[in-house]
Amino acid sequence: MESKEESREVRFPGWLFLILTVVYNELLLHFWITEQIQPGRLLAVLAFGFGLGGILALLTSLIPSEKAVKWISVGLAVMVAVIWLMEYFISDAYKTFMTPATIFSGAGGVAKDYLDLVLSLLGRSFWRIVVALVPTVLYALFCHPGTIGWKSRGILAAFCLIVYLLGIAAVTQLTGDAARLGKAYEFDSAVRSFGLSMGLTLEATHSSGGEKEPSFVEMPPETTAPVPQSTQTQDVPEATQPTVVYGDNVLAQLDYGALAESAGNSTVASICSYVASQTPSKQNEYTGAFAGKNLILITAEAFTEEVIDPERTPTLYRMANEGIRFTDYYQPAWGASTTSGEFSNLTGIVPTNGGMCMKEALQQDLFLTMGHQLRKLGYYSVAYHNHNKDFYDRDKTHTHLGYDQFLAQYGGLEGITPVWPESDLEMIDVSVPQYIDQQPFSIYYMTVSGHCMYSQEENAMTRKHYDEVADMDCGEAVKCYHACQLELEAAMASLIRQLEEAGIADDTVVVLATDHYPYGLERSSTWQNTSDYLAELYGVDSYDKFIRDHNALIIWSGCLEGRNITVDEPVCSLDILPTLSNLFGLEYDSRLLVGRDVFSGKEPLVFWMDYSWKTDKGCYDAQSGEFTLAEGVMVEDGYVDRISYQVANKITYSRSVLETDFFNYVSDALKQGE
Repeated sequence: MESKEESREVRFPGWLFLILTVVYNELLLHFWITEQIQPGRLLAVLAFGFGLGGILALLTSLIPSEKAVKWISVGLAVMVAVIWLMEYFISDAYKTFMTPATIFSGAGGVAKDYLDLVLSLLGRSFWRIVVALVPTVLYALFCHPGTIGWKSRGILAAFCLIVYLLGIAAVTQLTGDAARLGKAYEFDSAVRSFGLSMGLTLEATHSSGGEKEPSFVEMPPETTAPVPQSTQTQDVPEATQPTVVYGDNVLAQLDYGALAESAGNSTVASICSYVASQTPSKQNEYTGAFAGKNLILITAEAFTEEVIDPERTPTLYRMANEGIRFTDYYQPAWGASTTSGEFSNLTGIVPTNGGMCMKEALQQDLFLTMGHQLRKLGYYSVAYHNHNKDFYDRDKTHTHLGYDQFLAQYGGLEGITPVWPESDLEMIDVSVPQYIDQQPFSIYYMTVSGHCMYSQEENAMTRKHYDEVADMDCGEAVKCYHACQLELEAAMASLIRQLEEAGIADDTVVVLATDHYPYGLERSSTWQNTSDYLAELYGVDSYDKFIRDHNALIIWSGCLEGRNITVDEPVCSLDILPTLSNLFGLEYDSRLLVGRDVFSGKEPLVFWMDYSWKTDKGCYDAQSGEFTLAEGVMVEDGYVDRISYQVANKITYSRSVLETDFFNYVSDALKQGE
């Protein structure tokens, strides 16, 4: 007999409620993030949402108690709403979806450092929370679920199978995204293409089960381009110059066949076979140009090429134009903000697991980083950061990347004023005296002054420099961005001045690259931007990833000034490590790194985690499947497929290296050969 409370409730099947809840949240997320609705992708989102909702409904139907079914269903619905909302907020802030592992790995730092921002965001977006939770609240207050029998469960199971097949059909026949279900999977593009239901499902299947046999595509040999040349005047006529035969950048003592056999691991064997099949880069006229010099490697928070100006930032302008000049440099948005950008700069490996990449690096000996290679040669070695020491676990990761010490605010680096963001200039002025007499030295800086938000109220560095940009002809947010980046200019001016005063500017190499584009300027509730100020910064009406991620790379030394060395080919952050390894004349195996030495003549390649790419021949957008040929060039038949396969292999290699701790096997083999 029904109770009075139950008699007042509307009978609404719990299984149907869960299905509709997942689909409802999928539709909210899809419409909130998608500017242009594509019918095929919308159909896939709906189908996979129905499928996941059906699976949850099927599981709860096994519970015999109606009351338990109701409240477990309510709990699951709340969990779905929270997860979908959390991914929306992350996408709004960082313009990428993050895997659960990435989110939870950085959750502590975000909660501690950005609590005010999080609370403010929740307040401004409270209406989204209400919209997402209203159906669940109504169900909890007014509905009664009932139970179903085995026949109905069988029908529900068949329904799940049918909608998943429908979703796969939509993907393969209507969207051209089929590869993203398998070998070309990447979480962010999967969520955008198929919805969060399938994105989470794919992530679970790709991250479970430990090591997986990598699937490399067999490739034709790479072509070799002419080696970039300095435009210096040569004293010896070309006809009388001796022919120089350059060797390969390989570690001759490494036998990948023997390594594969000794590892006794089929996955490691597959990676060894892939590495051995790669064409090593050639040494060249720049090999060893920096041998024995000091190195200062800088990852500059949210830095862009647009910051560089001869009047406003004369030191950065000098470094960019009097060092090695890169005209077509990119820092791809790897999908986890700063930590993935740092990882690509330092390791030369694709950060395939987003924010977890640094923690995965703790499991193995990444002996090819500049930190490790120079420390092995007896360099004095320290890494610095002017924000909290344990953010992204840098106090653990950076010593593992080859630096004897990691010093940061509240972690051994005294003299940093506790404002937000902290001063790059203070970090330079406090740290340089610690190592300037410890030659040769290998130093790493992670800056923070350029961090968003970009307003006088929220950014101490913007307030400090605002008067210097007040007359700029641009919007307020762009002015504030330029203002906080002037602290990096002040830091570089101080650094170069101290090197010159010590008489070691010619013997020191300064390398500066960004971690990511300034996403804090995009239209976003998180950053309180009602307009897309990033487009204004770039001077365009709209932009794609090729415009968004174009940036500046600085490699400067006093010894380079006046030499007029220019690299016009596409270059990306993965190329930093192999290029520096060659310039410093280090013994390394170029086949173990994903990028290339830009002076080696190897085919240039920049690529993104969604499998888009750019070469000197053109750009390929994997989302649309369109290849745009560069002006005035021609490509051979099969060119797009060849480069796409190459990109897939590089991503597969990087993922497999991190999953298998591959470098531990290589390091052990090298130690045994010593």
